[in-house]
Amino acid sequence: MSRTVTVVGGGAIGLSTAWELSQRGFTVTVIDKNATGKGTSWAGAGILPPANLQNSFDPIDRLRGLSHQLFPEWAEKLKTDTGIDPGIQRCGGLYLAETAGEIAAMFGMAEYWQEMEIECNQLTLDEIICQESALASWWHNTNNAAAWHVPDEYQLRSPRYLAALKSACGQSGVSFLENTDVTDIRCSDGRAEMHYEGKWRTTDHIVLTTGVWTGHIASSLELELSIVPVRGQILLLKTSEPLVHNIINMGQRYILARDDGHTLIGSNEEESGFELGTTESVLKSLLDFAAHLLPDLKSAEQVKAWSGLRPMTFDGFPMIGRVPGVENLYVAAGHHRSGLHLSPGTAVLIADMLSETAPRIPLDAFQIRKHQSDNPAQFHTTT
Repeated sequence: MSRTVTVVGGGAIGLSTAWELSQRGFTVTVIDKNATGKGTSWAGAGILPPANLQNSFDPIDRLRGLSHQLFPEWAEKLKTDTGIDPGIQRCGGLYLAETAGEIAAMFGMAEYWQEMEIECNQLTLDEIICQESALASWWHNTNNAAAWHVPDEYQLRSPRYLAALKSACGQSGVSFLENTDVTDIRCSDGRAEMHYEGKWRTTDHIVLTTGVWTGHIASSLELELSIVPVRGQILLLKTSEPLVHNIINMGQRYILARDDGHTLIGSNEEESGFELGTTESVLKSLLDFAAHLLPDLKSAEQVKAWSGLRPMTFDGFPMIGRVPGVENLYVAAGHHRSGLHLSPGTAVLIADMLSETAPRIPLDAFQIRKHQSDNPAQFHTTT
């Protein structure tokens, strides 16, 4: 069996894949055009919504269920092996609604979760005050307030998780080439080569975990239109102690409090190309949202704000698998808002493929270039 692998991209997906492959005896090199673990994954809040592999039928729910099942075991092993605690906590999540549309959507979501045997309970006034007394003002001042509690929601300290993965990779013999840009990929006789540091090089397997940049590495991959960058902004506040213990969700926005009182407020979605950065209008809207639910946050210290580019595919499913027509080139990208959560499952699926092991879940929905014809791409040929 071919045993050398180059993983291009050092975020959560890339580091997870490298670690899993190294555990299976592969010789792995990670190439990142910047510092490893400092991109979109670092910017993520680290929310792991509930999932249940056993009762999932939708492809993305199966992948989420696989990752959700693996995460506690991974986090414990990372902590034991590296001494770095990824900070995973089964803190639970509250899902709030205050308009007719939001309430209807949440009834539908609650029913869907119950079909998957994911515990989800609508709360009464007394129950929500018991769960999070800080929400009392919102509840009393909102005409149509409704709330659901989901116990099986986790939070993760994203920078710690990435640091632990990198350390674990190093202990397993993974090599790193940081600040190294793979500028092109070409194909000769059905095998791919990478161009970096002025030379063409190849290994037994190449795995692209390059997020929003996947379509820009080589036009020959025909992935330029497969992934759209979607910018999200996050505001970090600080209180003397956490105001809530559950993750507070309303639509696509959330409030996540750490044990030390640092509180993340997110997030939004903007199709702003590849431009990073925050804007006053979005940060104000996030603060207004947070203060609407938890008035004490209005006077909280504003520590900092940042943004990240989420890789969104046209159908919402990530691409995980081999590039058609190329025997040694794989892609694991397009996880949108769920890259951190889906990283263990994605890593296991890629490692299963390279190990010639039957995948743990069906992969048809995650095929590369599934929006195009079945004809393989025309790659540059070696001269």
